[in-house]
Amino acid sequence: MKLVVCGCSWSSIDPSYPKTEFGYFVSNHFGWDYQNIARVGGSNFAIRLQIDYAVNNLNPDFIIVNWTTPCRIDWNHTGKRYIPKNGLKHMDYDVDKFFDNARSHPCQDVDPRIISQSITGIVNLDNANRTYQEDKQFWPELEHHMSEAQWNAFRKYYASMYDDEIEAHKQYYMMESAVSQMEKANIKYMFCPNTFLWKQTYQEINQLDHEQSKDEIYIDFDFNFVKETNLCKNGIANALAWDFETMDDPVHHPTHSHCHHLSEYAQKRWADEVAIPQIDNILEL
Repeated sequence: MKLVVCGCSWSSIDPSYPKTEFGYFVSNHFGWDYQNIARVGGSNFAIRLQIDYAVNNLNPDFIIVNWTTPCRIDWNHTGKRYIPKNGLKHMDYDVDKFFDNARSHPCQDVDPRIISQSITGIVNLDNANRTYQEDKQFWPELEHHMSEAQWNAFRKYYASMYDDEIEAHKQYYMMESAVSQMEKANIKYMFCPNTFLWKQTYQEINQLDHEQSKDEIYIDFDFNFVKETNLCKNGIANALAWDFETMDDPVHHPTHSHCHHLSEYAQKRWADEVAIPQIDNILEL
């Protein structure tokens, strides 16, 4: 049996700290082969490309996918034509200090032409006068992937035309297509919306705080295209709460230098208490 893990940073394997992520603990528990192709800063489109690549190239028996916030964008940062049939081969994994194509990209013949990143890691509207140079503090690699002219153009689009509800709806259909592909290929899977329902950009644009819960979560997506047995509403990001229980300041704790944001303890606990029991149920069907 082979496990493939798809997702963004929450699901990723840190090249500097391997065997600290849930995928390792799950595969070790079942004695499965294991490949992790999740990517830091990955958009839901990037995750969809991961699933497509896994189904067509990696021969998985089981896929765990944790989706991400809808406020991730993809753009062509090279000027070379994006060729749809090449898919994940064109997605750049050289995104920050944690990841690079040599260590983390699953494709041997990688040809990076597009990249994805969180919108809130590119532009921040809390200070309308913030400059391109100042915004680089949120993503130091910004200048390598987006010029100042592109940044200014995108900032204007984001502030005046971006609609997070539309983007989330488009990505919802993308997720539905992923389920269809896995089921047609007879691949067992665990589907975690994870942070998809969080209205991160809506909160920022409208300057809302976290106390306004009715504006925090998309309520219109029920994931009725996923079988109940396969749907995991307790995604890996929720494991951060366990680190808050055991650490005074988990965000600045040394273990949070991991690209997957969590301590080894939280990752293993999620594997033991969430993933493994649900996988057992799925395998019994």
